[in-house]
Amino acid sequence: MAEEILTYCEVHPDRETALRCNKCGRLMCAECAVSTPVGYRCKQCVRQHDDKFFNASQNDYVVIAAICGVLSGIAAAIVNQIGIPLLLMLFIGIPLGGGIAEVALRATQRRRGRQSALVGVVAVVVGAVLGVLLQITLI
Repeated sequence: MAEEILTYCEVHPDRETALRCNKCGRLMCAECAVSTPVGYRCKQCVRQHDDKFFNASQNDYVVIAAICGVLSGIAAAIVNQIGIPLLLMLFIGIPLGGGIAEVALRATQRRRGRQSALVGVVAVVVGAVLGVLLQITLI
């Protein structure tokens, strides 16, 4: 009579499993498994695959923050000075935001990092607030 060998997840050693990553063969539980078109893979292999798409350097984050902050500050000051109604401002803001994002992407030669979007959003908010405050204090 053959004894059954128990195997456990490499990340969660308290969880029994028989599931293996189809790329590296690592044992993983259902929580660690990521469903892909070619089968289940571990999170490490999926992250390794995704890293090919994220090639930004730390300097790229600075460039993104500077461009998004400055351009949104200028745009916010102009829009505030003109006195555009809120509803119209929403319709103007969408293409304006797209234009700012495109300038930032072109300045970094389309390199993206895992946190590029977050850096851009924070810089846009800070730049817009500072642009309005600066425009108000200059009046």
